[in-house]
Amino acid sequence: MQVRSSESSSHLRLGASELQRLMRMEPRLQRQQMLQAAEDVLDCIQTYSRRGTGVLADVLGKHTQFEEWAHYPNNDAVDARTGYRFYYHAHAASGRMAGEHGHFHVFGPAPTLQNGNKAGPELSSAAPPDLTADLAADAPPGSTPDYTHLVGISVDERGFPLRLFTTNRWVTAEQWLPAPAVIRTMHKIDMAQAKPAAAARWVEGMVRLFAVQIAALVQRRDARIATRTLHADPERVFEDRRTHILSQCRIDLAKQFQFLEGAGIG
Repeated sequence: MQVRSSESSSHLRLGASELQRLMRMEPRLQRQQMLQAAEDVLDCIQTYSRRGTGVLADVLGKHTQFEEWAHYPNNDAVDARTGYRFYYHAHAASGRMAGEHGHFHVFGPAPTLQNGNKAGPELSSAAPPDLTADLAADAPPGSTPDYTHLVGISVDERGFPLRLFTTNRWVTAEQWLPAPAVIRTMHKIDMAQAKPAAAARWVEGMVRLFAVQIAALVQRRDARIATRTLHADPERVFEDRRTHILSQCRIDLAKQFQFLEGAGIG
């Protein structure tokens, strides 16, 4: 995969022709999923428009005061059947990208590893409030968390996507899985029983629609970690508070539909 980015940079840029080539290379099932996701996302937008609302109002619910760092919905949106989950929150205004209202963190299920396996992080009282400590607290003693981070989705105040990103392990206290496992989990995303249902459908649709970019970002994430662990202890790299975002790319919903058409999908 040829992308325009340096080894030290988190920013990944896929040109239109490269992105369309990668889309055409996807297996038939994944191409069908992208097409269905495009239809689902459009339907979500139209439904919200008819109601005079949007995905952010859906996840914020009855909260009249939007609090930085708080999770929305309360206790996160979890599909108890499949283990997929998400939440929405926002950092302090100074820590957001231009135009960003907040972002979704999307997770998939991961096998629970017992007896202190180090695939997952050890929480620290010195960690900033971005940690999903409430999720990690559900893990049995001596085990790693049963979730892995798939992607972050930054959105504007209308709920339209601006950026996709991956994070270092400490940020979400996830169980770290290698890129191939994360990508397989991403393609199986199913949040049909998560609430609020319309927001869960929107998030699932976004993940499937931008699956090619997400896969490239996860691979970029692992490449950066591999480079850093050549000369440093992996645990120190995973717990390095100076490294928050490992890979990121800007996205545009309207252009994504055009890319699908240009790739002959749809």
